[in-house]
Amino acid sequence: MTSRRRLPPYRPQLALLVSGAPEGAAWVHEVKYDGYRIGCAVDGGEVTLWSRRGKDWTAQFPEVASSARRLKVRSALLDGEVAAVLPDGRTSFQALQNAFHGGRRDLVYFAFDLLHLDGEDLTSRPLLERKAALAGLLGDGGVVRYAPHFEGRGPDVHREACKLGMEGIVSKRSDLPYRAGRNATWVKTKCVLRQELVIGGFTDPEGAARDAIGALLVGYREGGALRFAGKVGTGFTNASARALRERLAGLPTDSSPFTPRPSGWLGRNAHWVRPELVCEVAFTEWTADGKIRHPSFQGLREDKRPEDVVRERAAGGATSTATSTATPTEKRVPRRSRSPGAGEAEEIGGVRISSPARVMYPDLGVTKRDLARYYEAVADAMVPHLAGRPLTLVHCPDGLAGECRYMKHSKLWAPDAVRRVRIPERTKLGEYLVVDDARALLSIVQMDVLELHTWSSTVDRLEEPDRLVLDLDPGPAVGWAEVVRAARLLRDALAALGLGAFVKTTGGAGLHVVAPLVPERPWSECLAFARGLATTLARHDPSRFTVAYAKAGRERKILLDYLRNNRTNTSIAAFSTRARPAATVAVPLAWDELSPRAPPDRHTLRTVPRRLARLRADPWAGYDRARRSLARSRLDAVGASPAP
Repeated sequence: MTSRRRLPPYRPQLALLVSGAPEGAAWVHEVKYDGYRIGCAVDGGEVTLWSRRGKDWTAQFPEVASSARRLKVRSALLDGEVAAVLPDGRTSFQALQNAFHGGRRDLVYFAFDLLHLDGEDLTSRPLLERKAALAGLLGDGGVVRYAPHFEGRGPDVHREACKLGMEGIVSKRSDLPYRAGRNATWVKTKCVLRQELVIGGFTDPEGAARDAIGALLVGYREGGALRFAGKVGTGFTNASARALRERLAGLPTDSSPFTPRPSGWLGRNAHWVRPELVCEVAFTEWTADGKIRHPSFQGLREDKRPEDVVRERAAGGATSTATSTATPTEKRVPRRSRSPGAGEAEEIGGVRISSPARVMYPDLGVTKRDLARYYEAVADAMVPHLAGRPLTLVHCPDGLAGECRYMKHSKLWAPDAVRRVRIPERTKLGEYLVVDDARALLSIVQMDVLELHTWSSTVDRLEEPDRLVLDLDPGPAVGWAEVVRAARLLRDALAALGLGAFVKTTGGAGLHVVAPLVPERPWSECLAFARGLATTLARHDPSRFTVAYAKAGRERKILLDYLRNNRTNTSIAAFSTRARPAATVAVPLAWDELSPRAPPDRHTLRTVPRRLARLRADPWAGYDRARRSLARSRLDAVGASPAP
């Protein structure tokens, strides 16, 4: 039997970055090893090494597998880090990278947790009990080695680690169970700034050589875009620079993947590449405009996905007062610890909300409880905009103080009230979530979601959209009054084609104009119509409108974004909050409410329930009656190409 059959999948618990190490006797502290996080599964003499993304990495670390095979157990699942150890005892990610390319392989697997042992699940036990069982299994030397810890006095441990040139420390609650995912019961405090960044381009080295790297151009994900974070021109060996050039030469692209495109010399002389590789970079600080200072390349991160790379921001220092929360009632939702002072679970709208006092919007002090109360208040108005539609979610487990990520597929996330649907994609079946009622909506809040984005079709007519969405995205020099005028012009253009038009704020600087359709045309024809209409308007008034997505050159124009009408692309749901500091909300408006004197940022989590209470009529009254067929005559009128 292989370890894959007997032992559960390896799903690691991850540490939240904080600005200061926690104090108090409830915390233990470990050195932060600078390597690859690996789960080591031993079963009946077979060993499998799993990366944090669930890939089999046994072949990459044969010495670890060989050593683990000699452990005196029938079965076990260990958690730890494979690192290269320098002569002075520190670990080095660069040395680990060099080991992959023929350098010295002084590798150690530092095991710091034991999740399963001889058929028993240990994850529900307190950390110190798990570590005691691990210590009994391992010794201090050899390739598979026990990772020691220090109890209490977190700031002192961190200070000493920094003096010794370590990357930092990881602090863990000693009395709590193991919980997959990132939460505040494990926190990391760094000595130097380091993080993963996505490679989007490179420059040539000085001189005649063209088989190496001058500098890497790197960035991070923010709001669906790749933001430029600067160039990295140090930290390479001759061999690694040539190997990088060879890898990147296979990923060429004609345009910059960064939004906005780097300007000046970089913009003119860069070799752009598809943003598929992730590297680790050490640096001194972030500048005010979001760039890294004095960066040094540490190596490629083959275990990280580019779509997951966001800018790490330290939350406030952890405290010693955090306690565990009761397990949520929803099935398949990972158990989470609560943040300091997060409070006991509460029932809101018939759904048990854990950690209700967790702060989700730090600038406003808005808590998870406040968020749930908001969605409870708007549920009757919001659910009709959600029902039956596959969702993409913005998941922020620690609010805006931590990392947020787009969650397209549900994977393990599925509270009982939320429907799961399987949708064919190019190479696989994707699993999506659907919200059909108020309880499901509140269950999404329980999952720490700050944004809900919907498809333009429903699951019962998945391949036939029932609406068009045109997104008016203004450049930074475009005033709100001009956006209002553009929305009205688009409404008139749709009316001239015999289609209805409804307007919605997005929670940002733009607007959505929505045309309800009879669901009968395929995605390709809906996209062709939207593209044709947008292109016609841009051609008619090129000083005001554009369909060019690159931000450079459109500072004073409005992008008519028609790609919302492509299959699997989504638009922000009506009444959804946005993951932005002001907690703005996407709000349906009546056309007579749309005013140059009423900017969209006035609609927030705190103001929208009052607005709904005052309304005497639905701003989108008549929406269903306004559905029209996307007839061939309408397609022809905007020059839309027939479907292939």
